[in-house]
Amino acid sequence: MSSTPLSTVCIARVSLCLRALFSVLGLLALCGCGGSAASSLNYGDNARRAYAYALDSFYDNNCISAEPAFRNVRRQFPYTRFAALAELRIADCMYRDGKHAEAIQAFEQFVRYRPSHAEVSYARFMVALCNYDQIPSEWLLSPPTYEREQHYTQESLRLLRRFLLDFPEDPQAGRAKHMAERAVRLLAAHELYVARFYIRRDHPEAAVGRLQTLVTTYPGSGYEPEALLLLGDTYLELKKPKEAKEAFQELAQHFPTSDYAGKARDRLASLGG
Repeated sequence: MSSTPLSTVCIARVSLCLRALFSVLGLLALCGCGGSAASSLNYGDNARRAYAYALDSFYDNNCISAEPAFRNVRRQFPYTRFAALAELRIADCMYRDGKHAEAIQAFEQFVRYRPSHAEVSYARFMVALCNYDQIPSEWLLSPPTYEREQHYTQESLRLLRRFLLDFPEDPQAGRAKHMAERAVRLLAAHELYVARFYIRRDHPEAAVGRLQTLVTTYPGSGYEPEALLLLGDTYLELKKPKEAKEAFQELAQHFPTSDYAGKARDRLASLGG
């Protein structure tokens, strides 16, 4: 009777052991993958719930509770889409609280670090709005707005024009256009005010510069006819009849129905034009 060699028995036993080991490792791997998937799902769900909780307070105009809740979303769930949305809502809360400088910085950081995000246009509009809201307002004892510093008017107009150029079909485009038109009128009125100030102070050359800026930089303001008539009269004071005639002609040709067109035609007649 023949017997099985010892080496063959050893090989068979080693093979069985290896198969058992691989089976255990495979089972552990499957358990690990399942746990990872479940953990990932919980991570996303938790982020969504945390954001929804913060959003409820935000919609209730309770930024005292909403802002720290949004900051918590951004801190705990940075790899979800809710982190970016939380950043925007934090900036919104700053805007609601009147913290315009902080809100501008937050919205600008969002644009800088998330340039491809779908809400970039919203952030861009809000930067313009934060500047626009800081335009001096009129009240009983204050000078008219056009007589005051126009830094925020200029900055908001610059930002609104860029926004309209980049996002002409955005839902906020209509509102942005209306805001830009008001800013143009305000800046034109300011230029006219300063020009008259220079004329009263006997600085006609400085007045000419302001009036030219009004006509060329702020078209559509509605102040062009008045500015062109004053520009022509200022040129006459400076003994520059050629330039004066050009100003009166531009007024008569481009604004024939304005209240100043008749005066421009009278001056042209006196100049022989």
